[in-house]
Amino acid sequence: MATDRNASGGGGAAARPLGPRARMFTLMVVRALTKRGSRLTVALGAIAVGAAVVFALTSLYFDISIKMSEELRTFGPNIIISPHVDEKQGGESRLADASLLESAAKSLPADRMVGATPYLYGVVRLDRGNAVLVGADMAAMRALAPYWQVDGGWIAASFDDRNAMVGRRLATSMGLKVGDPVTIVNRDRSTQASVTIKGIMDTGEAEDDQIFINLALAQKILNEPGKANFAMASIVADGAEADSLAASIGQRFPGIEARPIRKVSEADGQILGKIDGLMALVALIILVITTLCVNATLTAMVAERTPQIGLQKAIGASDGSIVAQFLAETALVCLVAVAIGIVGGFLLAQLLGQAVFSAWVTFRPGMVPLTLGLCLIAALAAAMLPIRGAVRVVPARVLRGE
Repeated sequence: MATDRNASGGGGAAARPLGPRARMFTLMVVRALTKRGSRLTVALGAIAVGAAVVFALTSLYFDISIKMSEELRTFGPNIIISPHVDEKQGGESRLADASLLESAAKSLPADRMVGATPYLYGVVRLDRGNAVLVGADMAAMRALAPYWQVDGGWIAASFDDRNAMVGRRLATSMGLKVGDPVTIVNRDRSTQASVTIKGIMDTGEAEDDQIFINLALAQKILNEPGKANFAMASIVADGAEADSLAASIGQRFPGIEARPIRKVSEADGQILGKIDGLMALVALIILVITTLCVNATLTAMVAERTPQIGLQKAIGASDGSIVAQFLAETALVCLVAVAIGIVGGFLLAQLLGQAVFSAWVTFRPGMVPLTLGLCLIAALAAAMLPIRGAVRVVPARVLRGE
């Protein structure tokens, strides 16, 4: 019998309904939220807009480093890999095995790699004068230098030994056009090759005075089999990350050093820093505006509910219960608004991602508690002054109609 009573008592405790005070508290909160639809709609909308902007900007913040770095890669490579230069031996550069330079470049993360190629330079004789010959993986060059403006076409395959690309100034000075045949002869006239001009490129840089062919053909013409001066790589990384990746190459490949191209990598970091700061400032301003809007709405609600608050206090409600009621109302409104805001914020992030980067923004679950926390802090901060006013309501004055 005792066991049955204990079991029954335990089951009753587990299913025990809310007490009178809890029921009254819940009823007051529900009635407050359902009877003041217009004012709560304003507060709900303000928090939802704030949550949407915060969620969108924080989602962009965590994607922007990668997406912006991908955009900046259209301006050329950002890491150079070369043989180590010994200052004690005069600091003269030397040739290295092209395969070693290529292996060093391929050791960079494949998912961050845009393109990489070794380079071999030499002075050669063309049909109408001397020129600087550059040998490279021309299939990779298209990824490394997408900013080149090319008349004609690119050399599409790394094994193509029949075609060349010529810089605009060199083509103008020698009267070369797309489709013209050109004979390339090395300086001691021991080796030569005939190629066809497939493309003429405008780069705005030194390449406008150079002729480009595939690396294997350049090694043959210059009598430097398997050699290259250096390699260049374009990777998706900001300045600090590029430094770290370059340092890892020097550790893994003795005799090889890698360093970021400062002008490019520092520009990456400066642009990203400014954009990150701008987004943080916009999010802060939106949160401040949200706080002020919610504060004004709750202040109006407290003034409207002064008779109710006075009556509650007259029949025994404590200041703590009044505070708890307003905090519960604010928290519930905030939860609903944030749920709406996260959906709107994700859609806004996609619009911004497509407009700025032509890419979709990844949904990050970690942004949900962050957005909720920030909006909840803003909403509760907005509720402090109205709640303080509610606590200061004097029941006697309310009952006298003052």
